[in-house]
Amino acid sequence: MKSSITLYDALTSISMPSGKTKAVVEAWENEVKDLASKSDLGQTERHLKASISELGAELRVLIREQGVELRSSVKEQGLELRSSITALEAQGKIVHWQFGIIFICISVPSIKLGYDFLNRALLGE
Repeated sequence: MKSSITLYDALTSISMPSGKTKAVVEAWENEVKDLASKSDLGQTERHLKASISELGAELRVLIREQGVELRSSVKEQGLELRSSITALEAQGKIVHWQFGIIFICISVPSIKLGYDFLNRALLGE
């Protein structure tokens, strides 16, 4: 308000008509009322710094929590992988023994057949 009076006095001192002076002062007041003062800016700066600090702390907590969750998930998946590998190794051993049994089941009759053939061929039965 003090600045408005000073502006009004300055304009009237240069012989500006009273009506125009009032219009200029009112227009100036309308423009100036939304301007921020140094204290307003300082308060806003402090508020922003506090908000940034608070958000940074929240972000660090979230990062820590997600790190714990990630480690837990990786550990769990590692255990599942080891379990799957063990199961596959067991299945591989079973398949190995099955091939051995199949080989024996095929080779024993083949050997007997070969022995019988040679026996007939050599002994002339």
